[in-house]
Amino acid sequence: MWKLTEEERKIFRKIIPTDFPTEQTRIYSDETTNGSSIDEIINRDGISSSEVEAIYKALPPDDTEFYKFVDSLKPRQFSEPELTEEQKEAKREYKERIERLRNQQANMEYNNMIRSIDQTRSNSLLQNFGQEMREVNRQLVAIINTLITVGGSFAFGFWGVQFAYPHLGLDIAERMLLGLVCATIVFFADLYFIIKSMSDDEIEEKNEAKKKKWVESSNISLQKKCQ
Repeated sequence: MWKLTEEERKIFRKIIPTDFPTEQTRIYSDETTNGSSIDEIINRDGISSSEVEAIYKALPPDDTEFYKFVDSLKPRQFSEPELTEEQKEAKREYKERIERLRNQQANMEYNNMIRSIDQTRSNSLLQNFGQEMREVNRQLVAIINTLITVGGSFAFGFWGVQFAYPHLGLDIAERMLLGLVCATIVFFADLYFIIKSMSDDEIEEKNEAKKKKWVESSNISLQKKCQ
């Protein structure tokens, strides 16, 4: 739709031959110009492309400079429809959410850029404090259990056999050797389970790191789509 003002009407009247019957010439291009005269169309506030084409076809082909009128036309601007209160509130919430996501994305990108420079941001002192304390407690429990089982095994070999089989008449050196053998066997058994537990923990930590990295990458891609 094109805007029609008095300036465009003056240009149109200049290029139309004075003897051309604009009032009697009817235009039949579509429903909007069904039976309307050229004067009626020109006196409106706006004109469509089909109306311009229909008027051009109705005019004499060689006696007009119709292009001057077409060049003077300007697009008609329509005002935006008035939004309801619910629509305004939804639009405001949407803008706030987009702004919040953009800020989060900017903070994540900033932290990723400085992570290699400032290690305190990626590994703060209190970031994994609880996890480190649980790990220390677990290691202390493993050490205490190992000492108890090894000591109990030595006591079993040193005193238990003597109490169970007093007729053997073992001297202190033999009882000491028997206790050391029992304690050594139990120590290596405990050591095997400790190493196996540490290996399982390393595998679990790697899986957790992969899962965390995947979640972060998914959040970043989701935020980029929302922008």
